[in-house]
Amino acid sequence: MNYKQLYFMDNSKPVNITTYGNNNILKKLNPITVSAENDINTKNHLLFQLQEMKEINSNLEKIVIESNVKLDEVISTNAKFLSILAHDLRSPFQSIIGALDLLQESFDDYDIKEIENYINIASNSAFTTLRLLDNLLSWTSSQNKEKNFNPVKVNLLEAIRFEIESIHILANQKLITVSSDVSPDLYVTADLQMVKTILRNLIGNAIKYSYLGGEITIIANENHQFAEIDVVDNGVGITQNAQRELFQRNELHSTKGTNNENGTGLGLLLCKEFVDVHGGIIWIESEPGKGSKIKFTLPRYI
Repeated sequence: MNYKQLYFMDNSKPVNITTYGNNNILKKLNPITVSAENDINTKNHLLFQLQEMKEINSNLEKIVIESNVKLDEVISTNAKFLSILAHDLRSPFQSIIGALDLLQESFDDYDIKEIENYINIASNSAFTTLRLLDNLLSWTSSQNKEKNFNPVKVNLLEAIRFEIESIHILANQKLITVSSDVSPDLYVTADLQMVKTILRNLIGNAIKYSYLGGEITIIANENHQFAEIDVVDNGVGITQNAQRELFQRNELHSTKGTNNENGTGLGLLLCKEFVDVHGGIIWIESEPGKGSKIKFTLPRYI
């Protein structure tokens, strides 16, 4: 059996320790050296941890700064939206109240055509207000898209027909024909309420910018894993500069319609946000005087 005698100093007294074979010598044999090495390793480890903490703190600081900037932008944008909406809600209510006051005070003095005209004014204003309130509710819901997003199997033709019917009063007042060219077998995977909001706003916009007696067609085709939906009108069209201002998150853009209809631009913003959450895209093709095509995509149900 191989063995060797080992000595080390402990309180100035020699100590004999025997080890056998190839076993490692106990670390206690050199406590001074081991202690120094441990101190260095511990310091290096602490320095490494300190550096990691500095990097984490720096990253957290950047995240806080970016979050504050985004929060300021959201607050500023929301305040701007609410200001615009409050202003635009007053106008239709004033029109409704004014028309009804005139009818109430002088009903016997008006002929049938004048009475019908005032009723149309009140009706148009009420419809505009309802659309604005619908958009306001949808916009509020859109602030928490993850929670409120509920994709289901949606028959596109049924959804389009429902929205055409819901908006027919507005179309009839301008003698505008609204039709669809969509396969009854085309389905999309989408949030039904969001799809309705998109269609309602795009059809309403097409009516707003169409001339008396105009035509609007909603077309849908399969495009690989997506369905492409086109809302086509033969109205006033839109310039390239104006097109670039549409769908901007930090800006509301709207112009008066062919019958001096007002708007906020909130509807198009909602369309953009709701299409985005489905993983689709939305864009416009238009020339002044040649009408417009607003196109968007939604994932097909496969």
